[in-house]
Amino acid sequence: MGFKVGDPVVYPAQGGGYIREIAERKVMGEVNTYYVIELIRKPGTIMVPVEKATELGLRPPLRGQELEELLRALGEARDLASGWPARQREIGRALSESDPLELARMLASMHKRHLNRPLSGTEHQQYRELIGILSEELALAGSGDLREAEDLLLSKLDEYANQP
Repeated sequence: MGFKVGDPVVYPAQGGGYIREIAERKVMGEVNTYYVIELIRKPGTIMVPVEKATELGLRPPLRGQELEELLRALGEARDLASGWPARQREIGRALSESDPLELARMLASMHKRHLNRPLSGTEHQQYRELIGILSEELALAGSGDLREAEDLLLSKLDEYANQP
């Protein structure tokens, strides 16, 4: 899959952003081509080798039906482990696998917990990280406005949490 300058992309290891440049760099005597991605939530840019982009998970943001599935998944909270260590492993696994639908379900679960009682410091960090990742996805699929995307995400979570 080839991207061009200006395309929105999601790089699971770092976040979402826009391709600002396709650059050639000499590394260990060999010239390689890289996508230079300007991140939208974290400051800075990252470089992803063009020839390994798909293998590394670089992809376009969700669109159409996939985006609708993501928003529905925010209403599919599942039971998390009751013990903190097991719960932390579940959340960590979801973050490392970077499946947007699973991240949405995990966020829905954490949001329900958050509404019922305060999250621990580490859980709150993971909760905020999930909100950030999914807000990037929504922003890149829509207007590009990260704050607007986060507001939509949180309103959907609240809407589902208030359903009987």
